[in-house]
Amino acid sequence: MIRFIPLLSFILIFFAAKVTNLGIRLSDTNIYYNIAYQIIHGKILYKDLFFSNFPLFGYISSFYYFITGDNINLFYLTPTIEVIAVAFLIYLTAYHSTKNNFISTISSLLYLFSFMVLSTSDHQTGVFTASLFAVLGFFLFKKNKFLISGALIALSLLTKAYFIPIPLSFFTILLIDRNWKKLLQFSIGFVVTLIIVLLPSLIIAPKQFLNDIFGFSLMRPAGISKTEVGWFFITKDFVFFVLLIFNLLNFKKNKFFAAVSLWGIAFFLYYQDVYYLYLNFIIPFLCLSLYEFFEFSKNKLRIQKLVIPTIIFTFLTLNLYTYISSYRNLQKINDINKIIAVIKKEKPKFLYGVNDITPALLILTRTPPLDNIRDAHEYFFTKGLYDKEVLTNDAISSKTIIIAHGANYPEANVKQDILDGIFNKEKIYKACKVILSVPVQAEGVANRINFFKCY
Repeated sequence: MIRFIPLLSFILIFFAAKVTNLGIRLSDTNIYYNIAYQIIHGKILYKDLFFSNFPLFGYISSFYYFITGDNINLFYLTPTIEVIAVAFLIYLTAYHSTKNNFISTISSLLYLFSFMVLSTSDHQTGVFTASLFAVLGFFLFKKNKFLISGALIALSLLTKAYFIPIPLSFFTILLIDRNWKKLLQFSIGFVVTLIIVLLPSLIIAPKQFLNDIFGFSLMRPAGISKTEVGWFFITKDFVFFVLLIFNLLNFKKNKFFAAVSLWGIAFFLYYQDVYYLYLNFIIPFLCLSLYEFFEFSKNKLRIQKLVIPTIIFTFLTLNLYTYISSYRNLQKINDINKIIAVIKKEKPKFLYGVNDITPALLILTRTPPLDNIRDAHEYFFTKGLYDKEVLTNDAISSKTIIIAHGANYPEANVKQDILDGIFNKEKIYKACKVILSVPVQAEGVANRINFFKCY
């Protein structure tokens, strides 16, 4: 147990950084929180609820909702627990390959304090759940438990579909090695798990299932430039970029890590709507490939063995400083109790607003959504599924509180109370009044959440 002390010490630092800053944020987490509540209360995915993911994370979200006892702050803590579990698995997997406590610990810390993990683990989006399944699957694969490994890799895909490069990597190396027995066992575990999880949805709501997942997710236009996402990854997680390139060049020594890197790059290039968050699928495996880079730098480059760890610690320290100083409070809403109190005091019949906060407020205030719309994604409006004119008129005429992003920069003489394309702004300005304006450090130009009363 003594060898775990350094890792446990750093885990406590990570946990303290997260638990001391819990809170609701502008986040897709609020959508999953709402979905979880609906499932707990008998609603069925796809049939009753729009859900653009495979069903597994909807079920897991409802489990988290159940064990956190309707406490949304604890719901926001669940990704922190998942990250810690993944870090432990990275240690165990690296130690299984190297029998080296130092390298195994560094591999875990590289994951724990990477900028990507620090910045995205403030949100429960399922990426760390999927990472947990994927790394556990890889660990058992290394232990020749191919059937269970295949099942776990399927669970990672069923949690987040953009983890597809991971199962593709497993199948790639099994085919290259031509080990048909391993391939058969892995495939049985993978396929049977897919069938078990997907079959209920395919039986109950096949049309809605296919439309929600393939009609929305695959056809959704790009929200952020890939160049921006790629450059952000390179500048914020440069160690991972080096490992990504190294794995491609090191394909003769380790085909699996090369396959992960290759399929990861292919996914980035060919999937049109990529976000920085999505790249979490490759991060645990880049951390696990660190021992290969250590060995190469020592044996081929003749670099003194403490140089690479020193460089990594420098990057990780910089990551932690950047996160705490600039990103820790990004999208956090500090006045949530005030918001809940104001909504309850005004006693609206409905809420209608932006999908990064409204889904949570529907549950926290026990207020129904206008026209049963719980996720007012702007893409639904551009695609023609919803009509902003109709919904704005309905909101104005039916005792509804409207929730919008706003921008207020007095120093630049800028004040825009509604920035979103899901409203008819002029009608709201004419018929409604702002009853609450809450400051928030959001991404982009928005820095307020504005609440309009239309009655």
